[in-house]
Amino acid sequence: MNLAIWDIESDSSQTDFLNILEIGGILLNDSFQELDRFSLRCRLPDGVIPQAAALLVNKTSVQMLTQANLSQYQMLGMIEKQFKKWSPAIFVGYSNINFDDEALRKSFFRGLRYPYITNTLPNKRHDGLNIVRAAYAVDRKIFKTETNEKGNAIMKLESLCKNNGIETTGAHSALFDANLTKLILEKIYKGQNTTWKSALLTSSRSETEQIVK
Repeated sequence: MNLAIWDIESDSSQTDFLNILEIGGILLNDSFQELDRFSLRCRLPDGVIPQAAALLVNKTSVQMLTQANLSQYQMLGMIEKQFKKWSPAIFVGYSNINFDDEALRKSFFRGLRYPYITNTLPNKRHDGLNIVRAAYAVDRKIFKTETNEKGNAIMKLESLCKNNGIETTGAHSALFDANLTKLILEKIYKGQNTTWKSALLTSSRSETEQIVK
């Protein structure tokens, strides 16, 4: 099954209220060969005040906020079209289950679009962070990591890439981060293929329920 790796940048960290400013994605086959990619950016809706901290993280300027060609509604329509084109696929991000997926669902809901496109059959979804944690638990040699004050491994995407020889100069732009996720997951695909295949077995609720039963 194809793998759709994607990432968003937004104007806030609150998924209930944020606006997606940018999205990027890469489609891979089951041998990690690239099939397609896309990148979209939209204007901030009129009357919205973005979180300054969010803009500092994703390096978004006032010009980028106001002069993009697409409105958010137009961009959501293009995302929906792109994801339907890529289906069926396993949609994967990095720490996406609690943020990117929720942001997209709520944005689609507000835009009167079906919100569960990434995990309604035949599509499936997974979180790259959980796969990385599983691979690291199996064999810590798979990644070099920084440690926090408690001595635990830091699994943030940018930190992980820097410590494993992956260039991060463009980090926190959507397509660049999607590519970083691809490169990190590819290390698991090549270095721990059994772990990789095992992780994908739990990419849908129905299949996971069958395993548990």
